[in-house]
Amino acid sequence: MFSDWPSELVPQQGWGDEAAISAFKDAIPWTVGRDFVAGTAKHLAGSLGLTKPGPPIKSKIVHDKQLQVLMPALGHGLSFPLSEIDILRDCVSVYCEWLSALLPNPKSSVPGPILSDPNHYARIIINHFYYLFVPRGAQGPDVINRQAVLCHRVLRTLQNIAQNSPCLSEDTWQTLLLFLLHINSALLSPPTIKVPDESEGAPSSTLSLNFTGDVPEDAGEQLCERVLSVLFETWLLACARCFPPPPLWNALRESCQRWRHRVGLIDQWNRINFALTRKLIGFMYGPSFPEITISAEDDLNIIPTNMSRDCIAQVWYRILHIIGNPVDLSRHTVISKTPAFLKYAISSALVIEPSQHPCLQMLPSIFLSAMKGVSGLVDAFLGVPNTSLDNLNQKGRQISPSSSFSLSAECRGEDAARLLANGRPKCNSILHLFGPWLFEAALINCNLQASPGPQHKSDVGSNAGSGSRRPVSVFAGEGSRKSSDSSAPGDSHADRLANLTPQHFQSGRAEALGALCRIFCSKKTGEEILPVYLARFYIALHQGLRQSDPSVSASHHESGHSSSSRSHGIRNGICSETAASILVNGVDLFRLDLQGVVSLVPSVLGVLECVLPEGELNAPSHLPVTLLRRAATHVLLSILPLPLHFQGLQVKEVGSNSGERLALSHLRPQLVNLLTSALQVETDPANTQMLLGGLLFCVQDAALCEVMDSISQHNFSTDRDHNIMSSGASDTVSSHGDYNSLDESCEVLSDGSLGQVGSSNFSSAATSHDSAHALFVRAIYLVCHRLISSWKSDVNVSLAGLELLSGLARLSIAEQDGLECKRAVKWLCDYIAYQCSRPPRAHSKDLHSTIVAAFHCASVWLVAHPYLLQDKECLATVLEVVELGISGSKSQVKSSDAPRLKHEKELKPASMRVRDSAEALLSCVLSQVGTFPSVCGAESLSSLLDEMTLLRHCNTWGGSDQLTRDTAAQHFRYFVAQNSIMLALLEQPLGNHQDPQPTVTALIRGPFGRVAWTMQLRHLPRHKSSAKLYTVNPGRPLPTNDVGIKHNVKPKYFPESVERIPLCKADKSIPTLESVIMNDEKSALEHDKLLQILDHQIAFEESVRRQVERETSEYPDVETECVAPPLCLEFQTARLLLSHFGFLSLDALQESVESAVPSLVALDSSMAGFARDLDVLDTTNNRTVDTAHIFYVRAGQSAPQDIMSNVVSSSSVHPHFLEFLNGLGWTVNVYQHPGWTGLTSTAFTVTSPPYDGTGPVDVNHGGSGFSGRSHVLYWSDALSEIAFVVPSPTFGQPSPGHQPSSTNNINTVGFVLDQCDRVGGGGTGGGSGSERSDSLPPYDGDVETGSSISSHTSQISYGHGNENKNRKFGRQTSAMSCNDHKVFLVWLESFDDCYTFPANELLCETVTGLESSSWKDKEANVYIIYIHALTNGLFRIKLQGQNAKLNMAGPLVDGQVVSRRVLGTLVRQTALNMCRRRRLESDSYQPPHVRRKLRIQEMVQKYRYEMNEPEFYTHLFTSPLC
Repeated sequence: MFSDWPSELVPQQGWGDEAAISAFKDAIPWTVGRDFVAGTAKHLAGSLGLTKPGPPIKSKIVHDKQLQVLMPALGHGLSFPLSEIDILRDCVSVYCEWLSALLPNPKSSVPGPILSDPNHYARIIINHFYYLFVPRGAQGPDVINRQAVLCHRVLRTLQNIAQNSPCLSEDTWQTLLLFLLHINSALLSPPTIKVPDESEGAPSSTLSLNFTGDVPEDAGEQLCERVLSVLFETWLLACARCFPPPPLWNALRESCQRWRHRVGLIDQWNRINFALTRKLIGFMYGPSFPEITISAEDDLNIIPTNMSRDCIAQVWYRILHIIGNPVDLSRHTVISKTPAFLKYAISSALVIEPSQHPCLQMLPSIFLSAMKGVSGLVDAFLGVPNTSLDNLNQKGRQISPSSSFSLSAECRGEDAARLLANGRPKCNSILHLFGPWLFEAALINCNLQASPGPQHKSDVGSNAGSGSRRPVSVFAGEGSRKSSDSSAPGDSHADRLANLTPQHFQSGRAEALGALCRIFCSKKTGEEILPVYLARFYIALHQGLRQSDPSVSASHHESGHSSSSRSHGIRNGICSETAASILVNGVDLFRLDLQGVVSLVPSVLGVLECVLPEGELNAPSHLPVTLLRRAATHVLLSILPLPLHFQGLQVKEVGSNSGERLALSHLRPQLVNLLTSALQVETDPANTQMLLGGLLFCVQDAALCEVMDSISQHNFSTDRDHNIMSSGASDTVSSHGDYNSLDESCEVLSDGSLGQVGSSNFSSAATSHDSAHALFVRAIYLVCHRLISSWKSDVNVSLAGLELLSGLARLSIAEQDGLECKRAVKWLCDYIAYQCSRPPRAHSKDLHSTIVAAFHCASVWLVAHPYLLQDKECLATVLEVVELGISGSKSQVKSSDAPRLKHEKELKPASMRVRDSAEALLSCVLSQVGTFPSVCGAESLSSLLDEMTLLRHCNTWGGSDQLTRDTAAQHFRYFVAQNSIMLALLEQPLGNHQDPQPTVTALIRGPFGRVAWTMQLRHLPRHKSSAKLYTVNPGRPLPTNDVGIKHNVKPKYFPESVERIPLCKADKSIPTLESVIMNDEKSALEHDKLLQILDHQIAFEESVRRQVERETSEYPDVETECVAPPLCLEFQTARLLLSHFGFLSLDALQESVESAVPSLVALDSSMAGFARDLDVLDTTNNRTVDTAHIFYVRAGQSAPQDIMSNVVSSSSVHPHFLEFLNGLGWTVNVYQHPGWTGLTSTAFTVTSPPYDGTGPVDVNHGGSGFSGRSHVLYWSDALSEIAFVVPSPTFGQPSPGHQPSSTNNINTVGFVLDQCDRVGGGGTGGGSGSERSDSLPPYDGDVETGSSISSHTSQISYGHGNENKNRKFGRQTSAMSCNDHKVFLVWLESFDDCYTFPANELLCETVTGLESSSWKDKEANVYIIYIHALTNGLFRIKLQGQNAKLNMAGPLVDGQVVSRRVLGTLVRQTALNMCRRRRLESDSYQPPHVRRKLRIQEMVQKYRYEMNEPEFYTHLFTSPLC
């Protein structure tokens, strides 16, 4: 920069007013001069008032001539030996006091001439001070300390004058700066020496270097830090007040290059660079850019406040280059090419080369410190948080805060989400500044000549920046050979230099490689990096990855062996610093769109092969082994999809000169083996979970790839890439009948398409060890074995393993071996049994969470493989573990033991959660295995028939359209059995039952759903019912007429004459009936009633009489012909059904000791609110319900409205975005869909849309067709269901969150945010007995209190009257404690937009109606899965928000790269697993069947008939409408 300018650094012999002092010394003898100087100095110092009390005496020096005599004497005194310390002290005191003339308030002892012209005399004094700092030769530590004290005083005085003097002239500034340069040169230019211990009799010429950290005995080493700090701080002051001219800058540059063998120079250089960079970044990038952290208060104020921005920029750049090329610190021959080193070599008794001085052994640490400084500046410009000078002092720091944050398993929140500043400069800009140094440092001792074959030599290097093949390191040159050949008897210099090999500079090289990795990993989406930088970077990485450990490298070099190109970086579990630094700082290399980065895969894979499978890994001491393995795992996960994604791609390894190319597909077996081997030895929980996610991805990717290839080979599809993403939903079932299409295709292709595990003779990829079937089996064996052996005590790892097994269960793989699946279920049962059998002190919430997850995993396996229950052994194993979960023990521990009956065991489950999960598995075995999906489709596990539907199909229904739920309920009898099962019995036959048999239609509502059954009481089977066992007209025998004579005699009770007798007065004494009736109204009413009875009796007797006459008439009589009796139509079928099932016994109708509710109770359906609570029960789903909201973010967007507007048109989204949506699930119409729709107003019912919303989805939409207004994406299995909603802006249509609901829509129970302030007070029908506790939320929130990602977790219970108002059932905690969290799936065009995504602002667009009343008032937990499409067709994943205890839900891992074919499947599984982890963590969560059971118990308390046994039996004989 200043090479054309002359340096103002004159030789030391011409500095310090040498002429005047020499004249003084030559004029008088030494002793006289000493006495004169001592007396003069003592006299002048005594007048200063420093040695005796009292004010200073005013100086009597009034003429310049007096000073011309005194000042040379004082200057001569400063050159005295250190033995005259008193004279030196007096001279220093006098000069320091006289320099106060430059301050605003000078001392009174300052002579008048100096006060009148302070700058002139100050320059003379400063020149004389030089002699104080000149080294006096070899001295003891005490003497050096005395000199150091005086030097410190002078430096403090000069620094004070520079800071506070208002009158310093330009000449004085230059004199001061030159003085500081000269004293630094005098102290720091010579090599570091150490005074020998004279007691040992060592010769004075012998020099040895202190490497043990003792107090240095060299004046330059002791004063190094102080003189350098004063130099740089004063230089900065001069830049602000009197900018130094170019010759001074050139002098500073030349001087610093002569001091580079001093550690303190690099420390001060880093200190000044950081302070200047902090100021520079502050005004270049604004206050929002992360600033460098400077802890020391002095360093914060080191930059003058009045320094302009242009001045800061100029000074920053000049100071940055003041030491020249930092890489020269790795070349001891360059550092020793100074006059001071040459002088030492000439004057030394042992004639050696300058490059052989022992102090040069400090160059590795100095080089490392310089590279740390450059690396820290790189981090500062990248905006890495917590970049500070203190980090440079960490031993062996080759990992920046950004890398440590990105590799930390605990860093999942938003506080640590942004690792790099959004407004950071481009990579090219940073490389323009620091690239030459970093590339050169990264290629130390590297031979850049391409290897002719697969073998590479690693002991000779070349410079990447030079066209010629000259060595980058001097160790390959002549100086190295000289140092190794030259030695002297009795001296150890040659031995010391023999240890100074290129490997000692690997720490600094690793730091440079780490900085380069961080620069390239900071590349933004769409940013272009110059190809020349990419080429140099790849070469540097290749060389760094193949660099062996020092000891191993030396042994290989001596034996004449060279390292293989595929065995990079590590030997026998020993990791080199360069390879470790690349792994730790380059975790994102394969996650970015770096052109040609796949050429590094072979080199990286060689390092990973030695890092991950090694149980005992020897990493660099400063780097934790866990962190190194985590970085290697990140890199492995990012390259796993490459072989199958680039099947036909062949790459040429970097540095290879041969024409051989390697197909990436050939690396897949190596990657799979590496992954499984790493899982076997990994002990860190976070690393293990990451590896499990990668394993599941490998199996799923292989399975789908093979299926697609098979389909293509069999001409099932003409376009292999057609809707490749939607194939990810292969485990998806739809209500449109295409449930097993993929399974059927696999079965067609099964013949010979896939081989068995362990087959040694295979001819195609389909039969290799890395086929989908082989991976499937290996994954099951490995995970199940590790679960039982070593993972069972870690809850997070156990959950991750169980999630992987659940994902494997849903895979459709041809030629699946039933035996392997049976073993998987057996291992799951063994795992549950082991966890349950652990001692009581080991039982905890986390342990029970793993048991619950294992029961769920077993359910998934059995539903996906129903044939397993046909195996008696498997069925017995499953039922045993169910019994263990429910009761707490097995009936038969060993096969030889006698089984214990149910009533003999004590009901003592491990916990209520475990019992509930075991009950869920039992219900799944009995009702879902082999039958899912049912005829109702996968959208509903329950029957879609309800009371209204059944009543409309009844024979007696008149067809009125005014049928309501209340009216329909009146026709049913409602009973609750076992306090958990509700029976709704309809005794009227349905319209399709013409056979007059006792018929009853039952709606059975239980904890696991609603089913409808029609039952008939038959004496014969159906196939025999049509046979007639009697003759239609059997005929009649001929009648006989000899039946005798019949006499018709009518009896008389009174004689006939009694009516002719006249009445007397006595007869009239009794009043007539008419007179009595007319006088008394009550009697008239009784009379009328009596007449009615008489008329009825008369008619009855008349009919009896006629019947008797017919019976006694002569034969044949047509009316008494023998005909079949009429069929009975009144059977009281409800009573028959209950009786036949044993519910009508006296014991069943009485309360027991265990329960206050009898086994069978009747419910009063006529009570107000019954139909409403029945709807609440029906809408309490029997599966977990989750919702995920999907957003599409274009590059640079951060406004919510702009983000939602992207999905309106397909032209504004990525072409793969719609395919990704189709891979999540299938499309359903929210008004015709009986399952969950993501919104309570349309869920679980079929209603008519408020507008024309029943048509198909618009084909040109960009995702807005799944906004929930008319359609959503839906996926479900037997255990859970999830809706995927794409929020979009409204254009004239009602918003999904504000759709009007009809009176029959039962889903108004979920409340929206704008209704949160309502207070619920019972049912819509009013009436007593439906009050709620004031502490409970309103009714609108009672049914489903889940969230967008969690199942409904309502803790509400209804009371019947005041005595039951506060009664609750089951496990009760604070209501709705695990509800308010969301799952977002965010598609990013630019990955950097994940740091500015407005998650909180979009919460209002994700309301499902399940939120609690306090949802607005507290911060919601948002789980975000970011998806970024790379230009190579792969997808980068970022997870945010997993900061809970049960974190890292898989299978997706933060930073993972996945293929297009499995993206939808893995994202859906991760979203579901996030929900399950959240539910496991919540203390208040209750499974769906438990909530349904509580609903039934609440209805029992509210609507139960209070009847004794006779009243109950009487109730059975009455019609439900009576």
